[in-house]
Amino acid sequence: MTALQTPRRSPQQPKRRESLREVPPVNRRIAGVPFVLGLGVLLAIGMLGLLLLNTALQEQAFAVRDQQKQADLLGYRVSSLESEVTEARSSSRLAIEATKLGMVPNPYPVYLSLPAGTVIGDPTTMTGNEVPGIRYRTPEQLEKIAKAREKAAAKAAAEAKAKAKAAREARAEAAAEAKAKAEAAKKKAAAAKKKAEESRTKADAAKKQAEQDKKKNGERG
Repeated sequence: MTALQTPRRSPQQPKRRESLREVPPVNRRIAGVPFVLGLGVLLAIGMLGLLLLNTALQEQAFAVRDQQKQADLLGYRVSSLESEVTEARSSSRLAIEATKLGMVPNPYPVYLSLPAGTVIGDPTTMTGNEVPGIRYRTPEQLEKIAKAREKAAAKAAAEAKAKAKAAREARAEAAAEAKAKAEAAKKKAAAAKKKAEESRTKADAAKKQAEQDKKKNGERG
């Protein structure tokens, strides 16, 4: 086993120094501007997309609400028509329409047996008063009855108002007459009092005169 001898540098040989040079600085600001611009454009496009999406959703919501309102109105119309159909099919409506045609309730019905054509029962002429409790009136008749009732109520109210006015006038006349009588009685009492005072004054004067005459007569005697 051998060892290699490492060459030694002589102390007189100078050390070799590496040359250094200045490196220019990198302009990072110029490189960051396109990135910021691109990011801003992406954000603007995203905000515009969100705005358009929100506008579209609002328009769809308004359209849905309008359609819902129209559906509700149509539902109300269908309900009203169903009510009219039900009323038209009711027995009371049929009775009213029969009354318009001049038909009246018949408590004595007659049946016709088919196909023989046999009449079961005794046909009777109806006058319309056989069943007084059953009377179907048309809307026109009901309107006339309501107007007549309103007219009668208005007439009764006018009569009551006239009676109340007459009663107030009578009370006012009675009060005025009583006041006049009271004033007349008061004046009469005042006149009587004045007359009594005058009589008392005259009596006092006569008494004084009598005393003076008596005194004069006594002095003469």
